[in-house]
Amino acid sequence: MRQCNVLVFFLLATCSFKSFSQSGDKEALQDKKAKIQKEINLTNTLLQKANKEKTQSVTTLNTLNKQIQSRKDIIQALDLEVKMASAQIRNLKQQIQETQQSIVTQQELLDTLKSEYALMIRHAYFNRNAYDRLAFLFSSKSYNQAFKRLRYLQEYSQFRQKQVEEIKQVEKTLSDELLYIKRQKVLLTVAKNEKMQSLESFQIEISILDNEQSSQKALLSNLRKKEKRLKKELQTKQRLAKDLEKQIREIIAEEIRLTKAKAGKYNDVLALTPEEQELADNFSSNKGKLPWPVERGVIIERFGVQPHPVLKGIETFNNGVKISTEEGAIIRSVFEGVVSRIINIPGAGKAVIISHGDYFSVYSNLLDVFVKRGQSILLKEKIGVVLTKTNTKESITELQIWKGSEKMDPSSWIFQAY
Repeated sequence: MRQCNVLVFFLLATCSFKSFSQSGDKEALQDKKAKIQKEINLTNTLLQKANKEKTQSVTTLNTLNKQIQSRKDIIQALDLEVKMASAQIRNLKQQIQETQQSIVTQQELLDTLKSEYALMIRHAYFNRNAYDRLAFLFSSKSYNQAFKRLRYLQEYSQFRQKQVEEIKQVEKTLSDELLYIKRQKVLLTVAKNEKMQSLESFQIEISILDNEQSSQKALLSNLRKKEKRLKKELQTKQRLAKDLEKQIREIIAEEIRLTKAKAGKYNDVLALTPEEQELADNFSSNKGKLPWPVERGVIIERFGVQPHPVLKGIETFNNGVKISTEEGAIIRSVFEGVVSRIINIPGAGKAVIISHGDYFSVYSNLLDVFVKRGQSILLKEKIGVVLTKTNTKESITELQIWKGSEKMDPSSWIFQAY
């Protein structure tokens, strides 16, 4: 059964690393693995804390789900590493075989050249008196014969020199190929070791994934027994989200009204000063490059309509992305701007709204805030600290991004969200 599940997984989940298999970019694959491993390390820390606190919640399940997905990504990466190493091994073996054949050919050619040169030298030695240059030339019967003999001696000398040069060239080629084959054999050994290490890691990760999926099933089963409590928690969560959304809309509408009044415009478009327009354009041009609002965190709830991870047939809606982080984590601005408002949310801490021209970033579930209304904010400036629930010890912040009154998916704005 386990082998079947793993096979299905690899048949279905091939998109994430397709580009690596096409390009064979080993360095990019290593970077991807390092990023995934950092996520796993963080989710491990969060899950260990939840286990210590005996916390069984939807957040714990979402964190475990995230870890399982990251684990699958690591397994995919390792599988691709094995395939890349196998391809490299095949290529190196072929190169070694071709070089060995070339070495045999070059050696045969060298032996032939040396044999011919030895015969030439031996013949010249035994006939050295007859081939004395002066005697050979002066014994000519005519000027024409002397010229031909001189030409012959010159060509014979050039031929011997050519033979020497050919022998040296073949010896050099042979030496280079022997050195090349030694290097290829070293690379072959390295590739075989890398393949073995990747295979071992692959098996270890598969085993860990099995354990995590077992824990996932057990946790899901326990949470389904608490359906009434979960529904009540969901209602509270949705009520707080609606209250926050209402306040955000009112604040943004007020910002638009004040800005239009200053500019003497009364249409539905937010009138921006040249400085504000430049800020908005800069914000827009950095889509997909914005830093995370926390130094270490993982997205456990995505933007928009999502199926509830426990309650069947029930969907939830997020106005932003929920990021699980560590207790006491500092919340920071994803871009430069101006603090529009600080909101107190009964039962859910505080929220900060920062304007970036006609864009707004919202940071909620804060325990404490370090900024004040109207303050100019720099990129990655500290704006507050995350609120940690007293009962579950979970630390979750939400990032929202708005363009005017339109909600946007933050995961498409921050760097490498998924």
